[in-house]
Amino acid sequence: MTQKIEKNLNITFTNRGEKSMKKENENIIKKEVNSFQNEIQSIKSIATDWYNIEYTNSNTKLYSVFAKLYKLYETCTSTTDANTQKANWLKKQCENKEVKFSKKKPTIQNLLINFAFFVEGLDYAKQQKRISSYVRVFTTATAIDDVRANNIASWIADNGGIENIRQKTSPSATTKEMRIKEGNSFLNRFETIASVSNNKTIEYANEKTNEVVLLVGILQADGSVAIKHTIFKEENGSTIKGSTAINTALCNVYSKTKEEEKAAAKKIKAETEAKNKAKTSNVIIAKAKPETSITEIELKKAS
Repeated sequence: MTQKIEKNLNITFTNRGEKSMKKENENIIKKEVNSFQNEIQSIKSIATDWYNIEYTNSNTKLYSVFAKLYKLYETCTSTTDANTQKANWLKKQCENKEVKFSKKKPTIQNLLINFAFFVEGLDYAKQQKRISSYVRVFTTATAIDDVRANNIASWIADNGGIENIRQKTSPSATTKEMRIKEGNSFLNRFETIASVSNNKTIEYANEKTNEVVLLVGILQADGSVAIKHTIFKEENGSTIKGSTAINTALCNVYSKTKEEEKAAAKKIKAETEAKNKAKTSNVIIAKAKPETSITEIELKKAS
């Protein structure tokens, strides 16, 4: 009887001991988890502050540099001796700093970005990836008609930042210069809709023959256009240039032409597919037609 009581007491103490150890372990685990949760919350708070302050301010400053470069870029798009000298100077300055260009004649976007963002004293190879991303984003921005110096910063931010834009764009994207050049080429091949002249066009007839000119007008109720203003790239005695407006118009010519070509190609493809489908159907019907019976042949001979 005594042995049985001792055994039961041992079991009770053992159970109590196990429960005590289990509770102690649970407390240790709880403390560790609570400590982890507090630590990660603290790190999150630091990260949030960094994003709201340092990161945002840093990106704001970075995007503002893009805006300033875009203003300079807009002054370099026309083909003039001054712009050629600007490009040559930029290229020489970059090469003196051991910047490596993949093409013999880098674009003005490439030159502007490399000159502005290359950090002297650091190996170019270590900076190349970052600068290449900037070049691609800047080139993409200059190829989009709606992006300008005054909204490129918000455009970058709205599209998820530099890296996100870089990933979505192709390095072989059509540049603005290419669009302007192609737009000019398309314009020269178009059929003439109408010919008009005014005092200003007559004045510059000999000096600016074959130069692109913008005629700004208002559409009338009868479908005619009342010409109100004439824009030249440059005018004698005026500091106001029309290069930006003309280049934008040429980009529009390019975009609209490509849009029409794409629509025409889509229509031709649809028509071809419809014809092929009809042809296939006729072949299937012809094959499915039963052969002429002997009776039919005999009747034809009898007739």
